[in-house]
Amino acid sequence: MSNDGIPDRERLGHLLWEVGARVSLLGEAALARTPLTSRMAGILEAIVADPGTSIAEISRKVPVSPQAVSQVVVRLEGIGYLERRSGERGRGVALHITEAGKEAFAEADERKAALNRELAETLGEERHAELIRLLQEALPVVTAMERGS
Repeated sequence: MSNDGIPDRERLGHLLWEVGARVSLLGEAALARTPLTSRMAGILEAIVADPGTSIAEISRKVPVSPQAVSQVVVRLEGIGYLERRSGERGRGVALHITEAGKEAFAEADERKAALNRELAETLGEERHAELIRLLQEALPVVTAMERGS
């Protein structure tokens, strides 16, 4: 048992949760002077990576429900950062980022990159690389557990 009263066998999940929550707060703080939240920036990132993608495809790639993605899409449309167009590649509705959306995303992406650089510098190059490696190994394991595999 650790000093904080959490049994060692439960510590990993707790630490991942706590670090994730704190990094999310840092990410939101980094975006505080922009019109985007972390979730909005993440949705824009998915659309930048795959122009013409759909809400369903985004929800399969990120751990967010289609309903939650749809709500963010409505907000992003409302502020002029993305638009829906007739389906491409057999899709019903295709999402595309606007010029204003590209500008907002570029600013958010730079702020996210600055946060990542700060985290890397604080951890040190070796520890940062090791943490990335371990998390990359853990992601498919946790994803499989989530899907019941």
